Amino acid sequence: MEAAVYGHPHGETVDIIMFMFVVEAGDRRILVDSGTLDPEYVRRYHPYDFARDPDSEPLIVLRENGYDPADFDTVVNTHLHWDHCSNNGLFRNARVLVNKKELEYAIDPLPIHRRAYEKLPGLQAPWMAAWDRIETVTGEHRICPGVTVVPLPGHTPGSQGVLVETGGGRYLIAGDALGVYENWNTEDWRESVPPTIHTNVIECFETFEYIASLSCEVIPSHDGRIAEIYG
Repeated sequence: MEAAVYGHPHGETVDIIMFMFVVEAGDRRILVDSGTLDPEYVRRYHPYDFARDPDSEPLIVLRENGYDPADFDTVVNTHLHWDHCSNNGLFRNARVLVNKKELEYAIDPLPIHRRAYEKLPGLQAPWMAAWDRIETVTGEHRICPGVTVVPLPGHTPGSQGVLVETGGGRYLIAGDALGVYENWNTEDWRESVPPTIHTNVIECFETFEYIASLSCEVIPSHDGRIAEIYG
């Protein structure tokens, strides 16, 4: 859990699942986060024991569920860490929405964050394959009725989420502002716990207060239990 919960005992770990989220709103198809490249690539550039069944490759999963990347009109990157944006180039007809502060920071991050943003010698970060289609947003930004990008800084300077309003309630795809359910205290936002990786812990708590004001159900970005809850 130490990879996701600030202050958790050192040495105790948890499997972190990589998710992409599809939102359908009328005739709009929106992807929230585009996931990772293949395990060999990840192991080459990142210190993780990354594994993925061939049947779980993003393109295969999308097509098995009736989606073609060309049919998406919008991709939202909750932030530009490598595990959330590496397949942007697959969605050739989509505009890519990135928070303005996030884009600025990804271009020149602090040395301690360079690997997360893949600002590495001889490597062009894969998210840049969609460079010509990136649009920056600030604050709240409505994509279409019922789907709004909302700012959730703290994990990174420009972290954001997507608030989806349905007939059954309001849901927040929270990105790494809430990586696992243990980050969020449903009874009192003040008792929530920031992710281990963060650029500003004060902003993390400001984000928690903001999330509480949304009166929504939160969907963390890396918790395998969401597949059981919503699958």
